[in-house]
Amino acid sequence: MRKISYILLALIAIFINSTAYGAEARIQTTTSISKALQNTRNKDNFATFKSVKYDVKNKVYNISYLAKDGDIENVKISQVTGKEVK
Repeated sequence: MRKISYILLALIAIFINSTAYGAEARIQTTTSISKALQNTRNKDNFATFKSVKYDVKNKVYNISYLAKDGDIENVKISQVTGKEVK
């Protein structure tokens, strides 16, 4: 009877552990281009987009936009963290 209990407990532990890894794999750890554009659009002086480029080597979105005062501003947003890079 003990052997059956240990086997059942081991199978349950394996099932729970594999389910946790599966749920962890679905969590998105990078920032999408739409989220980067939304962060730029939320700036106070944003008027319209000019260009968007992706730097593969540095994993950074380079976004150029026209500000309300007529200047062209450039923003770099990291794909990994989702925050603006200076």
